[in-house]
Amino acid sequence: MDQLPALWPALAIIAVLLALKMVTKLVGVWPLARLHYMSRREATYTTLLMATGLTFGTISALFGLQNKIIDQRQYTILVTVVILSAFVPTLIAQKFFQPSRDAMHAWGRRYRQRLNILSVEDAGEETDDRRGAGAD
Repeated sequence: MDQLPALWPALAIIAVLLALKMVTKLVGVWPLARLHYMSRREATYTTLLMATGLTFGTISALFGLQNKIIDQRQYTILVTVVILSAFVPTLIAQKFFQPSRDAMHAWGRRYRQRLNILSVEDAGEETDDRRGAGAD
């Protein structure tokens, strides 16, 4: 129990670093997702799943520990933040922002139309549209 008070500063550091990583992810990815015609929901989902940095963060923390740049406590805090920064956003994205398959197909159509790119899906829809128009 004597070590419990020492845990609170580490938890505060973890929370601050995790929040900082989430904010930088939001600033870096969300505007680009919106720029590519995603709705707010799909942009948020994409943002939360992008750029976890799990491999690089863990390796760079281990490098720092092995070369005595950081101590064991700092290493533990950094690896905890790296793991949480991959795990927490994924849970949030899956629980609250996961788009439906139809929504993602609609985004794909919208994106291709804005870029004037045709795909096999679009050709199939045009054929279906023509059949429906000819039946009138």
